[in-house]
Amino acid sequence: MHIAEEVRGDVTILRPVGPIDSAAAPRFEARLKAALAPAAPDEPAKAPVGLVLDLSGVTQLTPAGLRSLLLAVRQARPGTGSAGGRKGVRIVLAAVPGPIRGVLEEAGLAALLESHGDLDAAVRAASQH
Repeated sequence: MHIAEEVRGDVTILRPVGPIDSAAAPRFEARLKAALAPAAPDEPAKAPVGLVLDLSGVTQLTPAGLRSLLLAVRQARPGTGSAGGRKGVRIVLAAVPGPIRGVLEEAGLAALLESHGDLDAAVRAASQH
């Protein structure tokens, strides 16, 4: 799995490509944690307002990948994980392929994560806090 990263204003965009399975999940989880963390630990206001996950290139999402997503949701919420003491980061999904959407729905994560059909709409949604 490869993960491209882009920043648009106060929104970070991650684009994983390939399977998010047990081999790739630790790397995916580390990138999610890094994207959700403030640039400087002593300046929590410098954290992104939103994180968009463009899943258009994801070919498989296993339980290990689902766990990474769930941990990111928990970290993004204010008052939990390393996000404590600051405003939460809004996580939005973009361009989720049908089979991946099915996995998210079956796991109950689709109800926790806002999703948009295209990247621009997801970025707009993630920037609104």
